[in-house]
Amino acid sequence: MREFAALCGVSLSTVSRVLSHSREEAEVSKKTYDRIRAKAAEVGFKVNYYAQVLHSRNSNCLGFIVGSRMPLLTEPLLHGLSRILNLRRKHFALHFGDDAPEKEADAFDCMVAYNAETVFYIPSFQKGGNYSTRHIRRILEKYPEYPPVITLYGGTDIPGFHQVGFRDYETGKQAALRQLACGCRKFGVIALLYSNLMHREMIRGYRRTLLENGVPARNIKECFVGYEETPADAFETFRDAEGLWFSHYVLLLHCARRLLDRTGDGKRLHIDCLCGTETEILYHQLQPQPRSGDMPDDFLHWFGSLMIYKFRVEDIGAKAAEIALQLSRQNAANVPRFSPIELTPELFR
Repeated sequence: MREFAALCGVSLSTVSRVLSHSREEAEVSKKTYDRIRAKAAEVGFKVNYYAQVLHSRNSNCLGFIVGSRMPLLTEPLLHGLSRILNLRRKHFALHFGDDAPEKEADAFDCMVAYNAETVFYIPSFQKGGNYSTRHIRRILEKYPEYPPVITLYGGTDIPGFHQVGFRDYETGKQAALRQLACGCRKFGVIALLYSNLMHREMIRGYRRTLLENGVPARNIKECFVGYEETPADAFETFRDAEGLWFSHYVLLLHCARRLLDRTGDGKRLHIDCLCGTETEILYHQLQPQPRSGDMPDDFLHWFGSLMIYKFRVEDIGAKAAEIALQLSRQNAANVPRFSPIELTPELFR
């Protein structure tokens, strides 16, 4: 760096500020900043990362724990994160939990060794009604000074974690009120057997709103399915259903054929579900073909109505990156615990 500073005719500290910070933070003129950056590119000079870490005692490392096997979600999330954080010379330590509590706990443990500034976390999917985070809490108890954690997409019940996600309960409530307004009197919930707190909270909002509006509990049926574990008669209980909540659009595509076979007339069904816009093209390719010549060609019009609550996965990553930068600049207590991503409803009749 001393040799390069002499080559540029500036001080060592000026080179350090220019090559380690953005234009706004470097505290030099635009002309000087551009000249030093251009000369660095010309001669191929880069600040030694490890020397920088030792000198500043700042790892510039951000942890990213993916609890579940979610490839369609992870890529756009990473794109949203890196689009903002790469400009700050941050890098990621990426670990996968594979829906296994022991691997997820190990991933949280590793972030301390990396001296991660912040940890981004996509929660794992778990089977059954009791969602447990005990394995993560045990790790946190070992390290009272654990770095800030930002949960993406799945929600959390761990105090102190920051969250970027949807207004889960309100989304379920909105779906229930819409279907009631459509005249529905018998309802159903079709969700994945393995899910996270976000999906469960949406179901809770949907179910409770129906009950509060006078729908008897016996008129709200539930079915939890797995893509490879769905019984042949799973949808028999929805033969008389009129309103349905699906946890995700891809699940609707998976179930549509058998659901229509059981209900007979899809036109009396009013359905609400989530959809990430990045994967819409894939979903359209997965849409089932009409069963007969008298069925509409457009899958979206098989039903009485279909409300899709859309979101951009990349926006979740970008919002989380902004929060991470806030946490690096100020006390974590001053940063909001929950940052919402608004859903965009799109109605098909």
